[in-house]
Amino acid sequence: MHYVSFALLALPFAIGLSIGKRFDKLIDCLERSLSPHESIVLPGDLGFSNDTVRFSTLNAPTFRAVSRVSNEHDIRVSINCARLTATHFLVTGTGHGTYSGFGELQNGLEIYIGNLDGIKVDPKANVMTIGSATLFKDVISSLYNVGKNVPTGSSPCVGMVGATLGAGIGRLQGLYGLILDSLLSVRIMLPNTTVVEVSHHSNPELFWGIRGAGFNFGVILSATYRIYDEVPNGLHFSADYEFPISSAKPFYQALKDEAANMPAPLCITTSLTWNSSHNAPTLKVNAAYAGPESEGRVAVQFLDNIGPTLRRNYTTVPWDQLLSYTLFSGGDESVLECRVSSGKREVLSAAFNEVDVDAHVSMTEQFNDMVTRYPQMRASDNGLYFCATQVVRRYPKKSTAYPWRQAIGHYTWGIVYDDDSSTDATIDNLPKRMRATISRTAGTDGLNTYVGFSNGDEPLRALFSQENLSRLAALKKVYDPRGLFNAYHPLPTFYP
Repeated sequence: MHYVSFALLALPFAIGLSIGKRFDKLIDCLERSLSPHESIVLPGDLGFSNDTVRFSTLNAPTFRAVSRVSNEHDIRVSINCARLTATHFLVTGTGHGTYSGFGELQNGLEIYIGNLDGIKVDPKANVMTIGSATLFKDVISSLYNVGKNVPTGSSPCVGMVGATLGAGIGRLQGLYGLILDSLLSVRIMLPNTTVVEVSHHSNPELFWGIRGAGFNFGVILSATYRIYDEVPNGLHFSADYEFPISSAKPFYQALKDEAANMPAPLCITTSLTWNSSHNAPTLKVNAAYAGPESEGRVAVQFLDNIGPTLRRNYTTVPWDQLLSYTLFSGGDESVLECRVSSGKREVLSAAFNEVDVDAHVSMTEQFNDMVTRYPQMRASDNGLYFCATQVVRRYPKKSTAYPWRQAIGHYTWGIVYDDDSSTDATIDNLPKRMRATISRTAGTDGLNTYVGFSNGDEPLRALFSQENLSRLAALKKVYDPRGLFNAYHPLPTFYP
């Protein structure tokens, strides 16, 4: 197995431009320098479409070639060939990254590392090292088999390393913190192609910056994590609810009342989507409790008291099956299948430090307005991550470059345009209006956004905080003064 990684899965590394004869020089360089067992895939070749498919076709990059690599040497070769020929390139594992700036990368090189998905687990030492394209679902399965767990996200097909470098929000964060809080060390190839170990004890300032803005400083070659003993019997209690939007106000009031008292093992996620059976949007809610049903029932009692309710379901499942049971999935393993392409889609997000019930209800009404007035938007969704934060807040605010430890929740809006003509402007700017409704009342100083859920239109302070930008800029000046890693939310080398 291979354990090569990079700064943020599915995020680009842009260097110069790629046109005409220069791209021919790139192909020549790759053919001369790659190991014999590696391959170069061109448009029209078998596998090119699968290698380049992305989660969203909106603002997607385009490629003239794919460099399929399976080791550190050939990743370095691919990057150097792109640099020497002034070619934009993107290192891709899962293809889940969304960012409006991706559209600026046209006719570039994709460095495809999708087969680098190895996992090494040392249960006695409570340590795990993973490869660059390792998915959440594979981490969960491997650790469950040896009685261990680690914080992960709720989407099975997202790459763990990429999520880590932004922060990593997930169901176990009340017990263990953000995913990046379990990161022990990385091996990183710096922009000058030297490789160094980065941890609390080796290059600690860079380790600070990597945990929140890691896509700015180089290519991660391996990532090692602390892992934890599984909860007793490895069982998690899961409660699903589906509410009509008339129940939005009592639901958000219940969240507001519960926020200060959420037990550490509890995480609530939601999905507001169009329901064709009801000819209206409905709000699905999952409450996952990392522990026995007897405790979980008590923890979700406040949700049981909300009405009216369209349906409910309670189940207790092993941790490695939880993702296939949430939100009424009923153990359907097709939920775990990795279907990357999701059409013309953009993502927006806002974190909040407090719940303004009226604002959350207003946002729900705006979503209802969008999918009712504009039927082409009915594949869109609004999600909420409202997980316990005890361990997240236990770490000092300045311990990592990720700045939003005080957030109690994160909204996402997955906006899907089912036709070619619709844009934000043609649907009354409702996506950005929903985000603004939350951010104005979030108890924050302006918009706060977890970079893993970002759109690309946010100011840098919304992603990294005004307080952190000077320190991050200083790191950028040391490690990447030429801006080689500048295609995804690039940091400046001076601030302000």
